[in-house]
Amino acid sequence: METTQAMLATDMDGTIIPLEVTPEQKAAIRHFRDTVEKKPDFCLAYVTGRDLPLAEKGIRQHELPVPDILVCDVGTSVYHRSETGFREDQEYIRLMEEARGGMDVRDARHELAHLPELLIQVDEKQSASKLSYHLTRESDHQEVVASVHDRLREMGGGLQAVYSVGAPHGTGLLDVLPNGVAKDFAIKYLQGHTGVPADAMVYAGDSGNDLAALLAGYQAIVVGNATPGLKEELTIRSEELGIFHQLYFAQSFYVSGVMEGSRHFGLL
Repeated sequence: METTQAMLATDMDGTIIPLEVTPEQKAAIRHFRDTVEKKPDFCLAYVTGRDLPLAEKGIRQHELPVPDILVCDVGTSVYHRSETGFREDQEYIRLMEEARGGMDVRDARHELAHLPELLIQVDEKQSASKLSYHLTRESDHQEVVASVHDRLREMGGGLQAVYSVGAPHGTGLLDVLPNGVAKDFAIKYLQGHTGVPADAMVYAGDSGNDLAALLAGYQAIVVGNATPGLKEELTIRSEELGIFHQLYFAQSFYVSGVMEGSRHFGLL
């Protein structure tokens, strides 16, 4: 594969897709699209919890630039743009099968049935590599997530729980994934697959399921609308890892924050 010189990998909802659709936000997206489309030797990847049909719907609905790569299902599926649409990465399918070790993540559903605060999402949102829930609004989300972590450890430690806050309504989301697989696993795969130099790889995000990717060791943009709790955790953990200098905390919200951070890193 021909080496790509630079890559922007960015979350969708709450990062380049705003929670409030205003004329100003629409103009910011147009500016982002025009800038990206004029940039040579540049790879754009969206990294999202959405499945492929919902990711494509978001691109159309918000008139986003069409990416070269779509990472969907919280890092458990990868698609490449082609003349006929997005085609699934067959090597990544094999990696997911290897990560599962013959296990179907959906089988964990009955092990978590004792937690009434977990509301299973529709069957179309589930796969052999991802089991997805909503969390009830009235529940203590931190307590629920801790209970899920405990149960998964009791099952042998082959699975992990990734929590985030969903857009646009702020509902709690929880995904059960193979241990070690999430958005960070996917972007590391993309770097190797495309040949992008590590110092030309930038990730942008806003929520809990972006945490591992933001701490993966690449240059990272935290958009201004990210929660104070996430910013604090990123600060503490990045200092512990010695990579705080690789994080940029944007002042601007949503796609304007992505653009601000991209300019800071000399990417756009």
